[in-house]
Amino acid sequence: MNGARAVAAAVVLLGLAGTGCAGGTPPAHPHGAASPASVSASASASASVAKACPPVKRPGTRDRAAWPARIVARENPSEQASSQVADPATASVYLLVSTTADPARGPWVLCRISLRTGSARLGQRFPAGDLSLAAGHLWVYGAAGSGSQPAVTEADPVTLERALRIPLPRVPEGAVTAVTAGPAGSVWIGSYRTLLRVNAATGAVLARQSLPAGLAVDNLSVDPSGSSLYVSAAHVVRGGVEGLVMSEYDARSGHLLVRASGGALRYSVAGAQLTAVPGGVWASFRTGMLGFTIHLASTSLRMINPSSPRALLKLPATGIFHWPMYSTTSFSGGALWVANQVGIVACLDPRTAAVRAIEHLPAGKVIDQIGAVSPATRTILALRVSNNDLVQITPPRRCWG
Repeated sequence: MNGARAVAAAVVLLGLAGTGCAGGTPPAHPHGAASPASVSASASASASVAKACPPVKRPGTRDRAAWPARIVARENPSEQASSQVADPATASVYLLVSTTADPARGPWVLCRISLRTGSARLGQRFPAGDLSLAAGHLWVYGAAGSGSQPAVTEADPVTLERALRIPLPRVPEGAVTAVTAGPAGSVWIGSYRTLLRVNAATGAVLARQSLPAGLAVDNLSVDPSGSSLYVSAAHVVRGGVEGLVMSEYDARSGHLLVRASGGALRYSVAGAQLTAVPGGVWASFRTGMLGFTIHLASTSLRMINPSSPRALLKLPATGIFHWPMYSTTSFSGGALWVANQVGIVACLDPRTAAVRAIEHLPAGKVIDQIGAVSPATRTILALRVSNNDLVQITPPRRCWG
């Protein structure tokens, strides 16, 4: 899934391409035959989901920008508020659609849409509304209410049925759960103070770690080699969380390697979104109405790009590293991809931060969230909230490492 949270908290990682829904199969009943009432409810939910899924939009005409783009799908606010991920390998996009009038409230129904045909398949209902794709599996997670016990549920990407359920310790209201791919067919799960490495096939816990008292998980990311797990956390205070503490762990054993909270990290309002790259991690965080995107080195978490907090503060808040409101990042194809509210979309060398190519988009075409990046087709897909659409963008050749 990743950069700092976008303007609206409901905007989450979106998938590879457009979502089209031309009907589908009602969700399977988890306990065998359903009662007439539940059948009616399922039918109602199916109709709601089918109505919520946007129609397929035929590929549009490319614009003449330096980074040509075309619309691949349009979304209404309900779809934009749905948690979505994509699988380039199967040309599918998955989303959790609320069965209520409020897209932020559950229960949610899992939906898979073929990017080739636009057809949809509806799966089972889930009480949680967050979705990730990691280690070849779908992961549905989240918690609601004070003192609730969150769980991470693995769903089969083909059948959309539940495969594993991984219970987690009880957490305070508002605690974040995060899932990211780990080494050797595993995933790392972060929930409040708990970090778990889990076998994606069996659910067996391979490693366990706890954050120090007073810290809560915000985001996770494992580097491409599968050697380092990076964790952003915030201090728990009355009424919420604040500040930023970064930690690096051995991604196999969970052994703590280094922890840092000084330098530019001191300017974070609460936590950071992480994108791990070879040799380090990029962290994006709000400092208030503005924010920073910085590069931290592996094994030390020393800031290496920009060169220092002082250099960062001297930059105008209209660039790649210093920005207003939000920034989004992704690593794929040998490049770090960055987009933010000032209309910048850029590809960088992930180690040196050298800009390979950059474009300044007009106000009506600003990217709110980078979705999947496809090295095979050398395209990226992104969400534009102002236009209610997903676009496929073709960056310059020099972007690809």
